[in-house]
Amino acid sequence: MQKILVILTGGTIASSANEDYISIGSGENKYKIIELFKNKYPDISCETEFDTCEPYMILSENLDGAYLNKLTDCVRDNLGKGYDGIIVTHGTDTLQYSAAALGLSVSNPDIPVILVSSNYVLDDERSNGLDNFANAVKYTSDKCTPGVFVSYDGIIHNSLLLLSHTAYSDKLYSLSSSKKSNSENETDKIPYDTIRLSDNSPIMYIKAVPGQAYPSLDNPDIKAVLLETYHSGTLCTDSKKFKDFCESAYKLNKRIYVTGIEDRTQYESTSLYESLHLTILKNDSPVTAYMKLWFLYSKGA
Repeated sequence: MQKILVILTGGTIASSANEDYISIGSGENKYKIIELFKNKYPDISCETEFDTCEPYMILSENLDGAYLNKLTDCVRDNLGKGYDGIIVTHGTDTLQYSAAALGLSVSNPDIPVILVSSNYVLDDERSNGLDNFANAVKYTSDKCTPGVFVSYDGIIHNSLLLLSHTAYSDKLYSLSSSKKSNSENETDKIPYDTIRLSDNSPIMYIKAVPGQAYPSLDNPDIKAVLLETYHSGTLCTDSKKFKDFCESAYKLNKRIYVTGIEDRTQYESTSLYESLHLTILKNDSPVTAYMKLWFLYSKGA
């Protein structure tokens, strides 16, 4: 008999739809995924005992640092309690960010910790929620490698390699495992498991687009900037606006980090990165880079 803890946090997988909106269901709706699993997979269910806990119930777009701290606390508090695995039910919108937070702060669990979500409410025939949940249970029952993962559309993803969603799509993609960061910078040396995230991120996140404007960094709540490059690792270093932005950050002692660069032959435009005082987070998923910086700049806050 295997024993699995299901941590319920809300999201579409715990929601219902009416004619106007999708919203968090009430009462037994949050346990519906377990009941559906038991009905469809009775052979596995008779060999599986489920416990549940509920640190919070939200639509995942409302996620912030306070909720992430509650989630990591809940996972940590239940390690070593005899469970064969922990499954976290979550919304799709911010799934990657919670996965990265757990992957960093619960870095060496002795059991699988697997996040699952659903693209549609469970009553919708298009929903993949039950399949994602079942795949997570199967991974645990097969005694697979411990760690923090995401189960989605038949794939078990490494929590630190996930990429952001593309527009209008719930599809989940990851970097190749060969892209794991081997860089030497402060984000690889901090003890994530000892840090509480600030409620609001102190990181300004900017994605490269043509001709973009750059904001003022005078806001004291902004401690650092993360720039996501184009797919080839480039930014518009020929732009005076960009150069002025970098100079402003340097004078304000607010470091600019760059994500999206891999080990490959670089374009000429990247030769200016050092003179512009940019710090490269090489080979990281942009999602993981963002979460690393949130942890780093929450340290001592």
